[in-house]
Amino acid sequence: MNAIDPQVAPPPVVSFDTEPGRYRHWRLAVSGQVATLTMDIDEDGGIVPGYKLKLNSYDLGVDIELFDALNRIRFEQPQVQSVIVTSGKERVFCAGANIAMLGLSTHAWKVNFCKFTNETRNGIEDTSRSRASASSPR
Repeated sequence: MNAIDPQVAPPPVVSFDTEPGRYRHWRLAVSGQVATLTMDIDEDGGIVPGYKLKLNSYDLGVDIELFDALNRIRFEQPQVQSVIVTSGKERVFCAGANIAMLGLSTHAWKVNFCKFTNETRNGIEDTSRSRASASSPR
């Protein structure tokens, strides 16, 4: 993946500017006091080329959307009391971080990816102590 190797090419430009209408990996629905986040990863939607996001695995692009959705729920939907996180895929929730992406990334990219993904998940915990739950796939 030359896009992440700084000796071959400069690192990709990462934009955190997104909104639900532009999400490739998540669907956000709010009904009264319940928000539902459906993870349905576009396998060909990696933030940089060179790997597939198989089995709902995630990369920085997936987490940027999740971060955005969580903050929209928190600040734009204050009536929400419960957040259901579910899968749009049959028989799988999430395989975790995309190993191929990590294997092809520079050390700096991995460090920053891990920091951001950890901060995003800590945000779930911090902002929704009694509001979040996960459901198993169909």
